[in-house]
Amino acid sequence: MIDSKKYRDLGTSIKRKENKRDHFILQMMMDKEWFNSINFCHLTQEEIKEWQFKRIKQIVKHAYNNVPMYHDKYSKVGFHPKDLKNWKDFENLPILNKEEIIEAFPDRSISKKYNFKFTTRSSGSSGKFVTIVVSSEAIYRDTIQGARQFFFQSGGNYKPDDLALFIYTCPWWVSSINGKYKTLFYPTTTKIEEATNIIKQIRPKILSLYPTYLLKFYENSVPLKEYGVDLIIVHSEQTSSKQRLEMSNFFKIPVLDEFSSEELTRIALECPNKKYHLEEDACYVEIIDSKTHKNLSPGNQGMLIGTNLLNEATPIIRYFQGDIACIDMDNSCSCGSNFRTIKSFSGRFMDSIVSTYGEIIPASCFMDLAYNWYLEMNIPIHGLKYQIIQQTDGSIDINLQPKQYQISPIDKIKIKNSLYQLLPKDTTIRVKFVNRFLDTGSKFRPIISFKEKK
Repeated sequence: MIDSKKYRDLGTSIKRKENKRDHFILQMMMDKEWFNSINFCHLTQEEIKEWQFKRIKQIVKHAYNNVPMYHDKYSKVGFHPKDLKNWKDFENLPILNKEEIIEAFPDRSISKKYNFKFTTRSSGSSGKFVTIVVSSEAIYRDTIQGARQFFFQSGGNYKPDDLALFIYTCPWWVSSINGKYKTLFYPTTTKIEEATNIIKQIRPKILSLYPTYLLKFYENSVPLKEYGVDLIIVHSEQTSSKQRLEMSNFFKIPVLDEFSSEELTRIALECPNKKYHLEEDACYVEIIDSKTHKNLSPGNQGMLIGTNLLNEATPIIRYFQGDIACIDMDNSCSCGSNFRTIKSFSGRFMDSIVSTYGEIIPASCFMDLAYNWYLEMNIPIHGLKYQIIQQTDGSIDINLQPKQYQISPIDKIKIKNSLYQLLPKDTTIRVKFVNRFLDTGSKFRPIISFKEKK
């Protein structure tokens, strides 16, 4: 049972360390589930949906019976788990938002069957931190799916003895699966020179890190391929396909994206063919209309709603964390996965820019536009850092921070005028050089909007 007073006394730095029992259980699960795990994506869409609905029914029932937040939320609309008989019933359940989890923590958001053995929290990139308790079973299954991720994104070229290096905010709870599929962690505060020497010595096959940290290797011309790196995975900060391709061409290593969050775990992974496949047995994804909250058919862009299929300690059911996306109408891919694909992932809903006519323009459009400052306008962007901010009145600030080694001047007029490719001519746009950017937590956000979206 939860002792909320004890939790508050301990603070928010609880971090349980791995032990022999963890590895024993992981090895047992790995022996039993690995084959089915890597082949789950080869099931038919009907088989996948059948499995998902069965799992969702279990999670909803557990949440209703053991988590006060859900019991109250569902009772208020007259719902009982016995009423969940088809997908339509599930789609009629109320949506969960971050504020609800924050307000309910810890007494009303955590299952009565779990304690604070495992806790995690989002990075606060949206400006608000949310604390999640995770079940040990979810940790173990997530660890196995982590190994599967590397297997999938490497095109099957990931073996039990290969090493993966994470340059991240904090380490995972277990560093291997009983000595196999080892991972090593270094914080993002590690100096680039030190990180380079570490990679040179340990020769990891896979490098997983923030795009902004990968940029440091790029700026310092670090020969990652010579040091044994075969695959680079970026996450947590949005990048465009053009940016990843540029990095891939420079390092001569595939640079693929991971779309995930602390609340929903892995949501979608970019395959070697550059298509985003949903992780259908980790997170169930719906796309809904922002106004009606009705489910949209494939091909239509809307709010991404996710249900965590792993964790029962803090169940996350029909959760909107701020992302907008579009499910592809054609899920076929030569990589062999039958998981649904995201045709366009446009980033955070709150980071979309609202035009003077009320049109919501995804952040990805502005990121592609910034990339074209060099391709189409000959603006020297190497090392240039930018942040586009929409104020509450709708005006736009473009903050620029050039690197010292940039010789050619930055044409602010060209940059300002480029935004009118996306925005009406009556939009007020200001371009300025800054020493510091708006602090958005540990994850840098290049596009930010404070304009209310209706």
